[in-house]
Amino acid sequence: MELIAIFDFDGTLIKRDSMVLFFLRYFNFSWKNIPNLFQLTLETIKFFLKIYSQKKYKEKFLNLVINSSKIKDPEKIADDFSEYLLRLVFKDAKKEISKLKENGFELVLLSASPDFYLEKIKDSLGFSKLICTKTNMKNGKIIISGEDCYGKNKLKMLLDEYRRENVNWGKSYCFADNKSDKHLLSLFGNAFVVNNKRFKKDNSNFELLIWK
Repeated sequence: MELIAIFDFDGTLIKRDSMVLFFLRYFNFSWKNIPNLFQLTLETIKFFLKIYSQKKYKEKFLNLVINSSKIKDPEKIADDFSEYLLRLVFKDAKKEISKLKENGFELVLLSASPDFYLEKIKDSLGFSKLICTKTNMKNGKIIISGEDCYGKNKLKMLLDEYRRENVNWGKSYCFADNKSDKHLLSLFGNAFVVNNKRFKKDNSNFELLIWK
């Protein structure tokens, strides 16, 4: 049976949410982009009012940020952003990744964030597989294809890739930080909550790791 090690990305391998960092790094705060900022604010309100799904909001968010950016080429943004995010990965996380890889575990990066920048991070950190929100380009815009890899969808997409009977779940590892990953963590014998003491407090069956 296979031994796998699952790592979430946002809040687990890095401290902050990569989508927030994407906005802060690439949204061009200038007078000409006030309409884009207004539109982004409106789309965010619609998301919180549940008018939009997370998938639809994420797609609009990415395109509005890129449209406002001084860098118009999504490929150039992906290269720059992945290099930036790699500098933010916890040193403790890198050590854990190396240790599990040396011990023969198949490493899987499992994230709600999009593949257009996670693919490069997956390769750089030595992961075998990436399961995340898939995107493609159409008429110069990013289109999210398939499901948004978040919450229960994250668990479903993992089990679509790894059949229950083929994995030794009791000896496999999972590292995540968010309460939305509770069902995912519950599948693993070695389940770790990273840097979230409140989540750990409410779920004593998971172990807590403080990564720096």
